[in-house]
Amino acid sequence: MHESLAGFLTTFSSQSPILWALLVMAVIAVTGLVLYGFWEIVLRGISLVFSGGSRKGSNDSAARGGH
Repeated sequence: MHESLAGFLTTFSSQSPILWALLVMAVIAVTGLVLYGFWEIVLRGISLVFSGGSRKGSNDSAARGGH
């Protein structure tokens, strides 16, 4: 399977360079968005764990002047 995929990609990149460039840019963009979403979920989860799940309450008190 690896050989057939490599053969297809080699042929595709040499026969249509514009489509190849668009494919590469699309793959990079999708990968970037997936990684961004993944790390947002992970870091928000860590933030909730360390804040004790009372993140909303701390934001409300800060909006009222800290009282």
